[in-house]
Amino acid sequence: MQPLLPRGLARRFTLATAGLAAGALLLAALGTWWLVDRQQRDALRQLAAKELQYGAVRVGSDLSALATRMQEVAGSTILATGLVDSAGRETYLTPFLESIRQINGLPVQLQLTDFEGRAISANGAVAFSAEQQSWLRAALGSGAASAAVFQGAGGHELVALQPMVYSRTASPEGAIFYKVRLEDLRLPAELRLEWGDTGGAQPDEPWRRVAVPVPAAYAGLKLHMRSLTPAAPGRPSPQYLSMLGLALGLFAVVALAGRRVALVLTRDLQRLETFASRVVSTGFGRERAPAGGSGEVANLAHALNQMLDRLHEQHAALEGEREKLQRLTEALRAADRRKDDFLAMLAHELRNPLAPIRTGAELLRRLPGADAQVLRQSEVIARQARHMTEIVDDLLDVSRVTRGLIELDRHDLDLAEVVQAAVEQVRPLVAVRRHRLELQLPDTPLPLHADRARLVQVVSNLLHNACKYTPEGGHLLLRASAEDGWLSLVVQDNGQGIPTELMPELFELFTQGSRTAERAQGGLGLGLALVRQLVELHGGSVQAHSDGIGRGARFTVRLPRRPGAAATTSPVPVAAAVLQPRGCRVVVVDDNVDAAESLGALLALEGHRVEILHDAHGALGRAQQQMAQAFVLDIGLPGMDGYELARRLRALPGGDTALLIALTGYGQPGDRERSRAAGFDHHLVKPVDAQALLALLDGVAAARRPAAAAG
Repeated sequence: MQPLLPRGLARRFTLATAGLAAGALLLAALGTWWLVDRQQRDALRQLAAKELQYGAVRVGSDLSALATRMQEVAGSTILATGLVDSAGRETYLTPFLESIRQINGLPVQLQLTDFEGRAISANGAVAFSAEQQSWLRAALGSGAASAAVFQGAGGHELVALQPMVYSRTASPEGAIFYKVRLEDLRLPAELRLEWGDTGGAQPDEPWRRVAVPVPAAYAGLKLHMRSLTPAAPGRPSPQYLSMLGLALGLFAVVALAGRRVALVLTRDLQRLETFASRVVSTGFGRERAPAGGSGEVANLAHALNQMLDRLHEQHAALEGEREKLQRLTEALRAADRRKDDFLAMLAHELRNPLAPIRTGAELLRRLPGADAQVLRQSEVIARQARHMTEIVDDLLDVSRVTRGLIELDRHDLDLAEVVQAAVEQVRPLVAVRRHRLELQLPDTPLPLHADRARLVQVVSNLLHNACKYTPEGGHLLLRASAEDGWLSLVVQDNGQGIPTELMPELFELFTQGSRTAERAQGGLGLGLALVRQLVELHGGSVQAHSDGIGRGARFTVRLPRRPGAAATTSPVPVAAAVLQPRGCRVVVVDDNVDAAESLGALLALEGHRVEILHDAHGALGRAQQQMAQAFVLDIGLPGMDGYELARRLRALPGGDTALLIALTGYGQPGDRERSRAAGFDHHLVKPVDAQALLALLDGVAAARRPAAAAG
């Protein structure tokens, strides 16, 4: 069956255009009606304007005649004779005024006054109010003709005066005082007389108002005429109503027909729209776009289906890439975990050999009668061991911070005490490089709520960095202050400065300034990265500034101040707190023979009775025979780890009072928590700080001596 509409969209739209022509005819008819109506409105407006002009001219003519007549009366010789008659004979005055009752048919009340405004004669029973009389006396002083409008009992009244001035005097010798009722001007109902600024004309209808031409005596009244004629007739004529009804009917028919045509023309497109919406909502499937009835829509549907095929192919490729990315992500996560495990194991394995090195250096330093060369070498070994320990600690700290494993142990403290502790840590390096360190601390406390150990690490890292990059004999400045709820800490040096190109990445990991050929500065570029991360964990910020190479650097740390918090200081271990005599029985258990032997030699040198074992079972058997006062246990023991050994020692008679010290290469918070759970009293990280270990053992000896004395 042949379709009613042509297959091509172009021909279909041709038919639609023909239908729109009917609408154009309708619009033309409506436009013609609008033009005719507008012309009628303009004609009515012009007629009203002419009537308004005519009324204004007529009122102006009446008022001009009134003013002219009053001027003639004021200059009349009859009035002049009446005013100068010394005998008071005024027999001609009253009849003269009585003869002036109307001017151009306009009733007027007239009164003759002297120079002070007192009435002399009138043209009948005139009635001027007290307000009008007062205005007369005030207006006589000007010596000029003037007028005003007053509200009277019968309506508005125009009151005016015409002064009588003669050549023998400069001031008026009297006045013609008169008034007329504005309602007597007999204006048509569609016109209204206005004065002053009342009833101002609308900006879009200037034809509604026109000024009344009046003589100078009435100019101050600003008289104008207003038209009250409506701008258009209230009801359209019958033929226009018929035209409007026909137009509305044609519009409805064309609108309905156009809607039907539009639905037919766009039916195929609507199917494509529904299909596209379904694809968007449900995702890619095997459904294909409908071809439709027109050639253009069929071509469009074919193009859409080709695009869907390409999208399917790309989607499959993207799915494969997504799976690859997922595998890569998992591999990266596994590598990151292995990296963290490797760093922890690396720290443990590095600390194990560092422990006997550091202990041996301390032992050499404490040997009686050691010569100067041995002491110098022991200091070198101890210093380098400490440096390696700091590098290991920085690696672990960076790993923990980047994984969000750092938990701050906050307390109320004084920033000045933190500064002093950091200065003590870096003082040996300052002394070696012969720097001059200047401290500027306020007398008042600098209270904050923070982790003391981490802030000490921040300040010491900044000072250590300043020492490294400042030539020997340089000047270091450390200044602390409080301002606007913040604490400010400044570390400044006069060293080699910071290159401009290095400034944006200064606080990134593994970033360092230029090195000399012999790598005098050393390090891995971790210190400033740790500084920024630890400061930001405290809610603060750190900034660096340098004027260029060779002009020094300045680091500024800002930390939130705790208002009203009393600054407290944490107890600092006293390195020289050595109690004599010692005589504490200590068992050292470590499978690293070198580490155990060197640590035992150090403790024996300090007066302790030391027994060295290398496995957990031997330590248990020795404890069953005789319980020692203190045990220094390695965690990574073969066969039985240090945690299990600690638990079994606690279960033996006398084990609950023994001092158990964990000595291990693992120092993360989880490791310390496991030590406490196993029964350890203290957790020390290799390489052990000899002063800290001796201080713990001194506590055992100090507690033992009073008991022995009492026995």
